[in-house]
Amino acid sequence: MFTTSIDSALPLTEIQTWDPSTPGLIGTAPWQTYSLEDYIAAGGYQLTFGEMPDTDTLLDELESLPTARALRGRGGAAFSTLRKLRSVADACHAGGRRAAVIANGAEGEPLSYKDRYLLRYRTHLVLDGALVAAGATGADTIHLYVADTAAHAAVAEAIAQLDSRRSGGPAIVAVAAQDTYVAGEETAVVRAVATGIARPQDKPPRPFQSGIDGAPTLVSNVETLAWLALILRRGTIKTADRFLSTVAGEHMPAHLYELPVGLPLQELIRRLPSGDEAPGRNILIGGFFGGIIPADSNLLLDYPSVRAMDSSLGCGSLYFLSPATCPIRVAADVVTYYATHNARQCLTCIYSTRTIAEALAGLGELDNDPSVIDRFKKWSTSLRGTGACAVPDGVATMLRTLLRHYPDVLAKHIDEGCSDCNKAPKQDRWASLTLQPNHHPSLITSMTEPHTTTQTTGA
Repeated sequence: MFTTSIDSALPLTEIQTWDPSTPGLIGTAPWQTYSLEDYIAAGGYQLTFGEMPDTDTLLDELESLPTARALRGRGGAAFSTLRKLRSVADACHAGGRRAAVIANGAEGEPLSYKDRYLLRYRTHLVLDGALVAAGATGADTIHLYVADTAAHAAVAEAIAQLDSRRSGGPAIVAVAAQDTYVAGEETAVVRAVATGIARPQDKPPRPFQSGIDGAPTLVSNVETLAWLALILRRGTIKTADRFLSTVAGEHMPAHLYELPVGLPLQELIRRLPSGDEAPGRNILIGGFFGGIIPADSNLLLDYPSVRAMDSSLGCGSLYFLSPATCPIRVAADVVTYYATHNARQCLTCIYSTRTIAEALAGLGELDNDPSVIDRFKKWSTSLRGTGACAVPDGVATMLRTLLRHYPDVLAKHIDEGCSDCNKAPKQDRWASLTLQPNHHPSLITSMTEPHTTTQTTGA
């Protein structure tokens, strides 16, 4: 059962693709859903209704495609998708067991809605990718782990459509994800599917070694699987060098963009409605996981470039702070959220999130102890890898970005305090860092061309 009833409307004002000449996941009719017949007519389910090759042959075929070799997980870890597939397949061969596939659509990040969009509007594309993954790993069961009631309804309908047309193949079931921040962590996903309780588990073993009922299990983000289906269908066409990004801000409504990997940040900013306000702005990047970075940097939106800034692209989201908003205040908001929304099972996580949230919030006061900076430096390295999930890593990343990009701001807080930080509410102080449902979405579909009625789709 879902723990909350999430509004059926997605909080997205616009859904746009950067290059409409090569439709990717969004296509040119972003708010249109597609039936099974529509999807098959567009070239979908070629292996499901054709001849599914054996595991080794399918993996070799994917290996031959540059776009498949380049595909990284879109859930946050950015791990090689092919390596993940091969790891599960190898574990199956070694253990003599059939694998399981979980399409992870939990999307616990408050600032990201890409996975909910895909599950509601590109459902068959996600299902197709999950079936490709099942073929590549030798899985006989697929679980679609979905975040809300609207997505669950769309997935259930798509499964029913598909099952009415196919004979044999992996069993496909929809599973309701718990509405918690950690519900999408891969071991929490496995545990939730098996027991209904989404709590991270100690590693090893990793799910690819022992997951559902001890079987090797692939846990893959739904965007990753959607790209996998499109890559196999289109071969060498360069579509997977893109990623979905929920872009929003304190004074900017949420957009879902399909962006090229490696896009210069400044090029994106120039096309935003509030692009002229970029000087002095900062960005909360990768949901709550990537820390805060300056918006006026020459950053390229790719994994190595973001990592070089001691940050993480994470789920791909970008949340622009207003020039008047103190980055230390936002950091305190995020870590307070972590302190309130962690799994409450690892003492290191419980203690560190609460202590660091209090230390960051305290910087708004006068007469701060300068030694707090040394403690931040220690925590920024010592916390990594200390929890069953990545919450401590997210806190460490936040501290690293503050120490690297805002040393003068930290020093000023030590000397003078901060009126903006002091205005933060004492309860639910992260509440402003949410996206509100939008009931009247725009139908703008391209960042480079006017809206067209052509029904070209990546679905």
